[in-house]
Amino acid sequence: MDNSTAHTGAKSLKIIGLVATGNALNAKARHEMVPLEKARIFTIAFWAKVDAKEAPLRKVSISLQTSDDLWPGFYNKTLVLDSIEWKEYSDTFLVDVNELNDAWPGLCIAESDIDFWIDDFRLFEGGTGDEIIGYQKARLPGIWGKIKTQH
Repeated sequence: MDNSTAHTGAKSLKIIGLVATGNALNAKARHEMVPLEKARIFTIAFWAKVDAKEAPLRKVSISLQTSDDLWPGFYNKTLVLDSIEWKEYSDTFLVDVNELNDAWPGLCIAESDIDFWIDDFRLFEGGTGDEIIGYQKARLPGIWGKIKTQH
């Protein structure tokens, strides 16, 4: 937890890249399990910024996995963080696998060693215009806020 910068509140999560592996999946910043239903549209959104001292661009991959045998991934999308100021990033997707009670949304971060910050990580049902601010559709906003205040 970093209290030197935040999009909202007083703290954010700083990801410090020590060694780039070339494979984003080798390290993850992930959230606990949430349920997702088949044939429904969901959006992952978050605010991020890249460390200005290191580089202007940093790849991360949005990932959704389950805790079933071998932790299979069922969604992966690479985004390029391209701002040294707070900027919102998002991706909307259709759940095309069976109903899941144990999906973990997260960011795969090992492809690069460039430091960056994330804040206000959310998972909600619908597209980017469907988010209901202050309402916890998938519990992530409330839990993210609790993490920020506990550290």
